[in-house]
Amino acid sequence: MFRARRHTTSSPASSVPVEVDADAPLRVPTRAAAPARTPFPVFGCLAPLLGAAVLWAVLQSPLALVFALLSPVVALATVLDGAASGRRARRKDERALAEARIAFRRSVSSLHTRERQALERTAPSAAHCVADPIGPAAAEVASMRVRLGTATRRSSLRVEGGTGDDDDAQQLRSYALALQDAPLLAPAPARIVVVGHHRLAEAVARGFVVQLAAAIPWHRTSFVHGGAADSASWSWVEGFPHDEAEPIRLGASSGARPASPGAFVLTSSNLDGVPSEATVVLVVDPSRGVTVVRHPDESAHGSITAEFVSVLQATEFAVVLAARAHSLGARSRTLPLYVAAHELQPAPPSPHSSDLTAAIGVATDGGTFALDLVAQGPHAVVGGTTGSGKSELLVTWVAAITASRTPAEVTVLLVDFKGGSAFDGLTSLPHCVGLITDLDPTGALRALSSLNAEIRHRERVLRDQGARGIADPALAGRMARLVIVVDEFAAMLSGFPSLHDVFSDIAARGRSLGMHLILCTQRPAGVVRDSLLANCELRLSLRVTNAADSSALIGSPAASTLPATQRGRCYVAVGGEPPVLVQVAHTAASGHRRHTPAADPPARRPWLPPLPERLAIEGLRATEAGVVIGLFDVPEDQAQPPAHFDETRHGPLLVLGSAGAGKSTLLHTIRSQQTDAVIRPSGLEEAWDRVESLAHLPPQTTGSSREVPTLLVLDDLDSLVGSFGTEHQTEFVARVQLLLRDGPALGVTVVASAQRMVGALSPLAPLFAERILLRFSSKQEYLMADGAARDYDPSLGAGAGHWRGVRLQVAVSDESPARRADTDADRRTSPSALPRRLLVATPNVRAYRDGGVRSPAADIRVLEIGDVAVGAGLDDDSWVVAESDSWLSAWSALQSLRRSIPILFDGCSLAEFRSLTRRRELPPPVERSRPALWLLGIDGCVSRVDPEVFHRFRL
Repeated sequence: MFRARRHTTSSPASSVPVEVDADAPLRVPTRAAAPARTPFPVFGCLAPLLGAAVLWAVLQSPLALVFALLSPVVALATVLDGAASGRRARRKDERALAEARIAFRRSVSSLHTRERQALERTAPSAAHCVADPIGPAAAEVASMRVRLGTATRRSSLRVEGGTGDDDDAQQLRSYALALQDAPLLAPAPARIVVVGHHRLAEAVARGFVVQLAAAIPWHRTSFVHGGAADSASWSWVEGFPHDEAEPIRLGASSGARPASPGAFVLTSSNLDGVPSEATVVLVVDPSRGVTVVRHPDESAHGSITAEFVSVLQATEFAVVLAARAHSLGARSRTLPLYVAAHELQPAPPSPHSSDLTAAIGVATDGGTFALDLVAQGPHAVVGGTTGSGKSELLVTWVAAITASRTPAEVTVLLVDFKGGSAFDGLTSLPHCVGLITDLDPTGALRALSSLNAEIRHRERVLRDQGARGIADPALAGRMARLVIVVDEFAAMLSGFPSLHDVFSDIAARGRSLGMHLILCTQRPAGVVRDSLLANCELRLSLRVTNAADSSALIGSPAASTLPATQRGRCYVAVGGEPPVLVQVAHTAASGHRRHTPAADPPARRPWLPPLPERLAIEGLRATEAGVVIGLFDVPEDQAQPPAHFDETRHGPLLVLGSAGAGKSTLLHTIRSQQTDAVIRPSGLEEAWDRVESLAHLPPQTTGSSREVPTLLVLDDLDSLVGSFGTEHQTEFVARVQLLLRDGPALGVTVVASAQRMVGALSPLAPLFAERILLRFSSKQEYLMADGAARDYDPSLGAGAGHWRGVRLQVAVSDESPARRADTDADRRTSPSALPRRLLVATPNVRAYRDGGVRSPAADIRVLEIGDVAVGAGLDDDSWVVAESDSWLSAWSALQSLRRSIPILFDGCSLAEFRSLTRRRELPPPVERSRPALWLLGIDGCVSRVDPEVFHRFRL
């Protein structure tokens, strides 16, 4: 139906040569003419009739008339066959026509695509330029054609046919002649004005500038804007690498003529401000879209679909374009590779005395770049990978802030979780109130937790002065601004996750309180919470490894394109504005300002110094009832109040900790200040006797002499209980349990220490109302002692621990304990002398027989049970000595004699004692280092014989 060959044509709207495959005009497929109708077969009908007449004449047979009937049959068959053939022909023609039209549309579509591609290669779209900033470069500015947008234009194809009454053919012709979405180009050189609201007009104009910057080599042109009036709207072009002659002017049109000849892309609020040199004028209307009102080709006038480019897109394009141009040999526009801090011009003074303006580097225009943490913050986030220069930026910033201000105006708290060396040069500044590092995790947590107290302190100062914020004149000289600088914020949070809430609180209230944060981390995204980041209007990003990190911080992937070899190259974004490229200055150690102590008053630190490792009790004064045992450390309140123990108010006290943790020291500190009755047994026997006597005290009554409790001090309770035998151990624990449970009624308070409360001591642990935990060798033991996991610290020194979840340092007393003897407490259970008449049960009879033991009088005989009749011949100065088994064989006699004669058990076991006495009560325990000596009196009481008393009867 038609042929397509290669030929060259031109687009009326663009006058750009385009190659299309149509040497001959394209002919629109049309419908074929309808086939002629089949005529009536006259001769076909007459032939059978003539034949029938001849047969009749010859044969004279009626059957010959049958041939006459074939005439209508033949006629009808012929007519039907002709109609069927016509229908088949028409269907064939329709199919051929449909296929031809489909092929025509495909060919036209292909030719239109090639036509559009040719136009697009001549002037790529702004979106294409943003995606690929460095494309085909034009040789000169004068030859660069700008793509204004797309519209439906007349195609360059030559089409024949389709002008008749066939509607389908007319539609095909219209389709072939209309080039949909055809790029509309402006003639070179580009002299374009966009008229409309400044935001819409600038968005369209940015697309034209992006095309020019992408296509023109950076060494053949430059882009300039109209100055201060256009700096906010066109500052992003300062990132272009173009820095040579033949400038292209940008910005708002200032009159009927441009400020300089040549190419320009301007905006205007109305048509009156369009210069006469403009070759293309577009009007942007929110309701009507974009309309071309001036163009050399009048057929181009009308509505078009234009591209809108945001400031963010243009900024990202400028960054990528500069980075790629740099990789191809282009030099940076004006930023130097290195800047020394002393070369910077001082930041201009602010009319506000409370600002924190500081010069930190050089901007792309060659001038000093300064930041005001108060006006542009009040907080800042700094991002950058390792080696990008984050620490140098922080040092330069802090040094610049403090250079012209006294500690009464601003103080600095430095937090370095990379070891602390980065801020070494700043610690000598009088403004520096402290350096917190990860080398001391406990001290770091304590100092950082004190920031909560600093918030409350500043709130109190504001309330007392009736001020609304730190900038209030009523606060002049009363409270300095505090700048908290954190290097490796992510590392700090990984060690102390709870501090995120503290910093979020500072971020929310810091503006009025004069507390400012500078948080530095490698990847702010995912580390700094949105609640904290929302209050950090000032964002700085050095080089980062991926575009997502850069976009999350400064709203642009620009920082990901910075060269890895250029330390200190940084993008700064303030309040969501497009980022600005800066070269950060380097501050040498000699450049840090130093002050003499006399020059500045000491700055107030936001936390108290840590508790000393040795704390003398003499320097502490009691502020409550009871005794002082040390100092608490409450960094959240910036307080270190005395720790008091009052036995009447607090009840039993248990001190737990490993060996050498200071348990005995704490008990000694309590005893040294206690003027009431204090009992501190020094061994197994004395402990048993003291506990036994206290457990059998009658209940305390009002007005009795024991209204002030007796203090029972049991040091190393676990070791003491372990030294008892099994049965004595059970009884001893039961008596201590009685004192713990009924102490107020008995007038007794127990203070004990132990390493662990396990085994036999388990029933006692819940009965201690107060528990002080000192240092433990393992975290598992600490947790078993009901300690909080967050408080465990194996590095604590002697006397350091926690009481009620608060850090405690025990005071040391060098004084001897004041001890007031109590009648019951000093009651001794060992007899001072042995009776002259005595029954002795011992496994070592030989010692008595061989003279190893003498009776109280030298002339008294030592008798054996086998030598005399039991109960006969026993005078007032006789001892009867026998083995336990022998006494068992004479048990009836023994029971008869014990009513009038005491029995001495010398070295007998507890089982032997019970067998002979038939008593369930336990005798008093004896130290394991010597044999047992029990004396059973005639009154049934069992007492322990003092080894010194018994020793007088040994040879």
